[in-house]
Amino acid sequence: MSSYTSKAFVYHSPGDVRLEEMRIGCSSTDIMVKILASARCGTDRTIFYKGHPKVDSHAPIVLGHELAAEIVEVGKNVSKLKDGIGYKEGERLSDEYLNFQIGERVTFQSRIARYYHSLMLLQRPITILSFYINGGYSQYMRIPQELTLSGSVLRIPDNISNEEAALVEPAACALESIFSTPHPVRLDGEGRHFFRGGIKKGGFSFVIGSGSVSMIYARLCGIEGAKKVFILVRSQEKAHLVKKVLGEAIVPVIHPPYNEKSILEKEQIEDDLVKSLEDLTKGHLFDDIIVACSDADAQRLMLKICNPEGYAVGACFGGAHEKADKVDMDQHHYHAAKTIGTSGCSTKTMETIISWLKEGKLSLKGFTSSRKYSLATDPQEFFTTEADGLKPVLYPWD
Repeated sequence: MSSYTSKAFVYHSPGDVRLEEMRIGCSSTDIMVKILASARCGTDRTIFYKGHPKVDSHAPIVLGHELAAEIVEVGKNVSKLKDGIGYKEGERLSDEYLNFQIGERVTFQSRIARYYHSLMLLQRPITILSFYINGGYSQYMRIPQELTLSGSVLRIPDNISNEEAALVEPAACALESIFSTPHPVRLDGEGRHFFRGGIKKGGFSFVIGSGSVSMIYARLCGIEGAKKVFILVRSQEKAHLVKKVLGEAIVPVIHPPYNEKSILEKEQIEDDLVKSLEDLTKGHLFDDIIVACSDADAQRLMLKICNPEGYAVGACFGGAHEKADKVDMDQHHYHAAKTIGTSGCSTKTMETIISWLKEGKLSLKGFTSSRKYSLATDPQEFFTTEADGLKPVLYPWD
């Protein structure tokens, strides 16, 4: 077994992340990679502040799962890993897939999940990168056989930058949510409903949240065929950022934060916002509403802005970690609205994002912070920074 010396940000407990030097071994069934860029997920920020039972039980551990890496070593028995697991359960892995070469750039599906009828099961995963095994806030990272066997090592085409490659996983999480939204298409002969997953083509989409992932959602809504896409932001500064990143096709709606208000005050503020959105959309409101933030108030607002004609879909991405008060569930009964939730992404949606980037159908340029973070950065600063309103990226070799 060969061994590598690597510097890394190591998570020990909430608020305690340290720069440490570690030895990482590479066995005959492992792949060793050099991390080129590792973007910070919002979940990592939450873990830094509050911890996470699945992470804390495996600490000390290296977080980071949104990344681009370069292969530096391939174990001699990797090519013999033939019987797929998880996403590849029941399949024989191809020689082409297993022919990993030193110098190839790759990214990873972080949740090595079990699948049922091609749908990812969230509970009892096989393993999770940066939860159960060390992730990418490090100079080197070991890729154990579970990632290879599950088809989770994904090659990066030459025309995709390291920053875009690091955003493949969060973009796929957004696409997974979009592809899960059920819009009705027809009835069969018995009256059974058939639905199509995806944004309503020609409809109005509304994204609540203004971080990088929220803006990726907005871009994907446009690609998926929304007639008009709106995004809720908290300040004029954020509105300018949205315009800078997404262009004039996306409509920012400025609304100051109100999370410190009483529930009665919140409801009045939201009712006033709904009235202004009705005016903005000539009473149509929205066919797709995406809550791309961890906010219980946003979940309540979601159900207030459904298209009154019916069959709107609200998608929750981002756990609020609290209960939403005064949620109007009558939208489901009287307007046939639906609410769905997703967490993570399937490997298939990651493959789709990579394909769209390669073809030029999608661009993820401009979604990461202009500031470069390295292992010389105070780890607390990296985990807590809001940067310039965009996703911070760690470059471990700078």
